[in-house]
Amino acid sequence: MDDLDSVIAEMYDQVCFEKGQRPDWKRQAEIFAPDARMVRINDSGVFEFDQESYRVNFEAMIDSGEMPSFWEGELWRETRQFGDMAHVLSAYETRRSRGGEVMNRGVNSIQLFRRDGRWWISAMIWRREGKAVLIGDAPIGNKTV
Repeated sequence: MDDLDSVIAEMYDQVCFEKGQRPDWKRQAEIFAPDARMVRINDSGVFEFDQESYRVNFEAMIDSGEMPSFWEGELWRETRQFGDMAHVLSAYETRRSRGGEVMNRGVNSIQLFRRDGRWWISAMIWRREGKAVLIGDAPIGNKTV
């Protein structure tokens, strides 16, 4: 992916799936660097993953019936770029399907680097809204430095 917008769009799209389907994990490997780290934070705690453990955790939620389908879309984004590195703060909402009721909202903090003319995600940490943590509806801006 040679531009940041394409990488972020693919990051959201590759995890979405309809009932009876599964995420396309090959697509994830095309945008995340081989040793990328992922951290999920919610009111239940902090959960750390590499790509394989994230896939196993996600698949377990599908297999248990907890997540029969899933759609995640971006609400707003702030981008800070300095040469071949970038930080993207991206708010999202999750639904069972694209047109379904909103289940959750949160913010992804995404670290990226550019190598050989393309962008890779090296780390991502996300925080779902909770009892004491809420995001606003208005964007805080889309800035590049």
